[in-house]
Amino acid sequence: MKFSVIIPTLNEAAGIGNLLKTVTRLAVGYASEIIVVDGGSQDKTVAIAQKYAKVYTLSQANRGAQLAYGVTKSQGDILWFLHGDSQLNGQQAIFADIMAVLSQPRVSAGCLTLRFTEKGFFYRYLAITSNWRAKYLGLIFGDQGLFTTRQNYQRAGGFLAEPLMEDWLLSRQLHRLGKFKLISAPIYTSNRRFAAHPWRTHLAMHRLQLLFILGTSPKDLAKRYNRRHN
Repeated sequence: MKFSVIIPTLNEAAGIGNLLKTVTRLAVGYASEIIVVDGGSQDKTVAIAQKYAKVYTLSQANRGAQLAYGVTKSQGDILWFLHGDSQLNGQQAIFADIMAVLSQPRVSAGCLTLRFTEKGFFYRYLAITSNWRAKYLGLIFGDQGLFTTRQNYQRAGGFLAEPLMEDWLLSRQLHRLGKFKLISAPIYTSNRRFAAHPWRTHLAMHRLQLLFILGTSPKDLAKRYNRRHN
């Protein structure tokens, strides 16, 4: 089976090289490809990524559209989606673990165990609750390293071209097809969204999720999110 690792980027020069080097090392012995879809970076993201991956560029950043486009350019039987600011433990047999999970009956998708690069109670709490959410509520967010088969991805309808909540929408559909499994391998994500005001940002993100449940469109949510982060 062939793996397609798909990564949307926007100004990720600080960490994309380390991520791609680690994925390349982990993929030794497996049929694989790495696809980066950039949303118009103004730094050296594209130049760095081209050393390790097939790189495509969209004229406007939209993570859902970037991920969906990456799938159209991929050939793998297994699709593994990563964020550009994630980091992996390069010593674990993650590819073998993903294959083992997806070979189990009635499993439609899975993810890695989320951790944060920053230490402290808040980030431990955030990681634990995120992993519980994926395991028990059937919601895998993008920074958790979602993986599934191409067949299940297509059956679920794929990523929609939404600027926000694209991972929520897809994982909800995937969970209707089967169970989710977490593998023990950690995936480390940046704390940059929370660094200035951790609890305030956390509560604001929950508010966006509640508004989404109540029917606010992802585009309107993205406008609210961008106002807070610009």
